[in-house]
Amino acid sequence: MTSSSPTRTGASLRAPGVVLFLAFVDIFALLPTVAPHVTDLGAGPAGIGLAVGAYSAANLPANIVGGILVDRLGRRRITIVGLIAAAATVAAYAWATTVGAFILVRILHGVAGGILVPAVFAAAGDRARRGAEGRAFGRLGAVIGSAAVIAPATAGAVRQATGTEAVFLGVAVLLLIGAVVAAIGVRDAVPEPQADTGRRAVRAASPQALRALLRLAPIRRALLGTMVLTVSVGVLAGFLPGTAEGLGAPASAVGGLFTAYAIVAAGLMLSPLAGRVDRSGADGPLSLGLLTLGGALLLLAVAPSLTVAVVGSALFGAGYGLIFPAVAAATSSSSTIATRGRAFGLFNVAFSLGIAVGPPAIGALAEALPTLDPFVPTGVLAIGAAILIALVSGRGDPPEHVDEVLEELGEPPAGP
Repeated sequence: MTSSSPTRTGASLRAPGVVLFLAFVDIFALLPTVAPHVTDLGAGPAGIGLAVGAYSAANLPANIVGGILVDRLGRRRITIVGLIAAAATVAAYAWATTVGAFILVRILHGVAGGILVPAVFAAAGDRARRGAEGRAFGRLGAVIGSAAVIAPATAGAVRQATGTEAVFLGVAVLLLIGAVVAAIGVRDAVPEPQADTGRRAVRAASPQALRALLRLAPIRRALLGTMVLTVSVGVLAGFLPGTAEGLGAPASAVGGLFTAYAIVAAGLMLSPLAGRVDRSGADGPLSLGLLTLGGALLLLAVAPSLTVAVVGSALFGAGYGLIFPAVAAATSSSSTIATRGRAFGLFNVAFSLGIAVGPPAIGALAEALPTLDPFVPTGVLAIGAAILIALVSGRGDPPEHVDEVLEELGEPPAGP
């Protein structure tokens, strides 16, 4: 990995940070926009469900393919292509006149997002200073959090004022601006030492690379933590409004609970606590974060008042703020420039799977057991994952780095 000073590292993360913000504005701005738009096109409940889910269905395999392309073709090229493709598909939403056409565009948009996000994460990981990955990804996590706070509210206001087409075209323009930023500021890192470039290129093209990454204990723990985190986020998004209204909160106050969670999460990720990952490794912060997350969910399940619910929401944000830098830093530090695209492809698969699978499964369980609060099994899942990770921490059997695994798998020597 390239090395740099903290100042230079911060500067080199600016362009990936801007691009990451715009990529997640794309995602979060469309959350409150897709369903109303496809309803206006004549979709019923099934059509709405297909339109909402089509992005994630296409996004998951595209994360893997995108990770491979990022390693083979470079971060800068795939980032620019991903941004332009995302801009084109988002703009096309405005001109889709049937439900079927809209769903087709939604699939293409999911493919574009699936190749874009691993590229940006890999570019950031390349530029993060060795031993400072936690701080770097803490900042990027706060960037994503700010997009989650700003984009849905702004998109809702624009839709109410001028219609959904304006939201689509506005997001498309922002993505094109992101492509310009990427062309200027995103650079492909050069593997060190230079003499090893040929061998690393062989490794980047190797079909064994994904298998090698999945054999790494730190990667497996990061993927587990990521999935449990996003299951929890999905359950919170789905069931917190009902909990708050059941405690007598007006609909206008529900957003305040999510704001509390987002502010605390961003504050922790920007604080020196994010750097604990760099000093002590990812497992400690990850276990503590999952434990905090589980406690927050159990507190929300028994909250007797709105004040306690606010505390639970803030505690949830603290768990998120501990977990995200840990899992992202572990993913980055366990991979190399030649394999980091694949590593973050896997990371994003775990991220999307948790949201796509967790809330429906928890919801079905709660429906089958009417007395069960959905926050209880989710909290137990988080606490169980925290205990598991704490028990196996540091027990990753050698090799502990992807290069060593590739050697074990019989990578061919570089060149004649």
